[in-house]
Amino acid sequence: MNKKKTCITFFTVILMTIGYLFAQNGSNKQKPEEMLIEGEVVDLACFTSRELSGEGHKSCATRCLTRGTPAGLVDQDGNVFVIIGPSPGYAPYAAQTIRLNGSVEGGRISPKKMEAKAGKTWEEVKLSGGAPNTK
Repeated sequence: MNKKKTCITFFTVILMTIGYLFAQNGSNKQKPEEMLIEGEVVDLACFTSRELSGEGHKSCATRCLTRGTPAGLVDQDGNVFVIIGPSPGYAPYAAQTIRLNGSVEGGRISPKKMEAKAGKTWEEVKLSGGAPNTK
């Protein structure tokens, strides 16, 4: 009987520990962080399936982004960020280096400011709804 009580107590402690850890996991959720990310604009369909990017893929990426394929930003370290905003606005910037400043959470960026490289300088690009104004 004593062995049975020990097993029940042990089982109860394990369940309480698991419950505590799951409760802590929910309260420690990562909050969006303001960041500036510099990288190449890619269409995520071709990039994630075949790692296509760069100047040789520019025309295809432009077509895909224009048709609504999600846009992404690949930084110098190879990290990929999904751009939260209408992708057709990013089509003119396919295969180009841009800077996005915005809220980053779990590999997604909600842009608040964008800069595009113009020669050796950076020029601010006006955003509307998270995407560059194409008008």
